[in-house]
Amino acid sequence: MKIGSGEPFEAVYGYSRAVRVENQVFVAGTTARAADLEASAYVQARSALAIIASALSEVGAHLDDVVRTVTYVVDLADLDHVARAHAKVFGATLPAASLVQVSGLSPPTARVQIEVTAVISSQRGVDPAQTAP
Repeated sequence: MKIGSGEPFEAVYGYSRAVRVENQVFVAGTTARAADLEASAYVQARSALAIIASALSEVGAHLDDVVRTVTYVVDLADLDHVARAHAKVFGATLPAASLVQVSGLSPPTARVQIEVTAVISSQRGVDPAQTAP
């Protein structure tokens, strides 16, 4: 199952916001949207994580299913703010995590981009209607 974000760049670049294959979910690098792009790195990270939570939900997953995160930041001075947002969302889950400094993101005002991998718990089961062929 593949879901989109509705953002125009998705069609230009050719990607999906999230892809579910059986009990695995891969969420593409996600930045904040609209007014949140003018806000602090903390607000941008929280906004990206909210978009990720929504994408996970659309494919039958939850934030507590996340097993790995990769966070890209333009400025390592934002590390504490981004870490606070990450810990607020994943503090109990404790996924494997990487943080990478990059020279820039798209859109140019983005300070943070986050991608996640989730594995849906076998306790909830796998709905065959929501898996890719």
